[in-house]
Amino acid sequence: MAVCQICGKKTAHGNRVAHSATTTKRTWKPNLQKVKAVLPDGTTKKIYVCAKCLKAGKVRKAVR
Repeated sequence: MAVCQICGKKTAHGNRVAHSATTTKRTWKPNLQKVKAVLPDGTTKKIYVCAKCLKAGKVRKAVR
């Protein structure tokens, strides 16, 4: 579920590095928002969109 439906951004994986250089696995999740958006064919649908796409104006939000 943690995937932006506009740009495809999803959970990234990596290491948490301590001061002693020991590492443990960790994840970075995208800042997803559930938005009621107007699709290109004119219909409205709730989709998951990352905050970066919202700020860039890649999604047209539906009017209430």
